[in-house]
Amino acid sequence: MYRTEQEKLSQVKVVVKVKPKQDELGINWSQIKNKIFRREGREICSEHVNHQTHPITEVRRHHRLDSDEANHLDAYSESRSVIGDGECFYRSFIFSYLEQVIDRQDTNEENRLLHVVERMSMRHGDLQWNSEFCRSSKAFRNLIKKIMRWKRHGRESSSSRRKEKLLEFFSEYDTTLDIIIFLRLVVAIQMCSHREVYEPLIPGLRGNYNLEDWCFWRVAPACRSTDHVMMVALARALEVPLRVERVRGGYDPDIYTGPGVPRPRVTLLYSANHYEIIYPRAPSAESSSHQASQREHAADQGSSQQTTQRKHPADQSSSHQASQREDHADQS
Repeated sequence: MYRTEQEKLSQVKVVVKVKPKQDELGINWSQIKNKIFRREGREICSEHVNHQTHPITEVRRHHRLDSDEANHLDAYSESRSVIGDGECFYRSFIFSYLEQVIDRQDTNEENRLLHVVERMSMRHGDLQWNSEFCRSSKAFRNLIKKIMRWKRHGRESSSSRRKEKLLEFFSEYDTTLDIIIFLRLVVAIQMCSHREVYEPLIPGLRGNYNLEDWCFWRVAPACRSTDHVMMVALARALEVPLRVERVRGGYDPDIYTGPGVPRPRVTLLYSANHYEIIYPRAPSAESSSHQASQREHAADQGSSQQTTQRKHPADQSSSHQASQREDHADQS
């Protein structure tokens, strides 16, 4: 049902208004930046996000995990597969988040996201890029407003019906193409708006190959793989707590822990350059009360302390450093 690699989509580049420059190899970076995202030959897949979830035991069986290797998955009950077309992280991230948003009766998250879009639009203007942000941000804004309408209108008002509508929306490239472009541009904007935060985390930058160049090569093009720093930037920009579990476990699963405000939390499973959605088990009534007490205590201590309390400090470098630097930059 799923393909490990979709037919390669045409590369997409963000256009930035800069003076032409060449490096020692004679590469004109300005010409490269002036290539616009074009995606042709797209194949429509009926379920880019699987309409059915599966017990977490199927994940263990598929990856042949023994009991010791799967201990970290005990906290999850189900998984949802996502098509492996090179956009699985962004698709899994935004679907998982919006799936939780539509379950809420209020529209607080939708209004917050609309403010985030406005903030990113201002940053995009400051960067003076000539990109697809205007069109793609409009598509994202329209999706958020669509969800708000689903909550208001009669037959779409039930949570199950709204989820069906969301799954339908995520079934075709024609409806999700601009959403993915928007998320990739958000990562690029976030990183280039906080150069002092992200430049030290990117190896190989030099005079003729700066952070913008790196974003145009590694972040913006279609089907480019997503690394840890990009995940930090997206979660931080949208202020969505993000945890990524590895199939056989690993260090520092918390990519971004959020500002201490209760908010839908995205939990993904990573294996062999592929991401899919996993669902935490519903806590018992007793543990829910205990967790609520813990959250209140954590909120009183502030988000910075939350971020530094990690079991494996040796593996926290990019997410923790980015959070610290961005906090300092925002305060200055």
